[in-house]
Amino acid sequence: MNPETFRNWLRERGCTFEEHGRDRGGGLASVTVRREGRRADLSDATSRRDLDPEEVRRIVETLDLDPSELPGPAGRR
Repeated sequence: MNPETFRNWLRERGCTFEEHGRDRGGGLASVTVRREGRRADLSDATSRRDLDPEEVRRIVETLDLDPSELPGPAGRR
């Protein structure tokens, strides 16, 4: 799934985002996603590559969201 599509989907469900830049060692940029007292980290959030489906699943479960509502083929599994 495209990172921007996923972030928009999360935003529509009331999630907020805390951006973190790259560290001095050149590590990946990341975002902390928050919803109703829960939090999950979305790594490499600025990438143009699709997100790993396992990472999407982990974040959805951590934030207690319904994975069947995910857009695209990932939501139909």
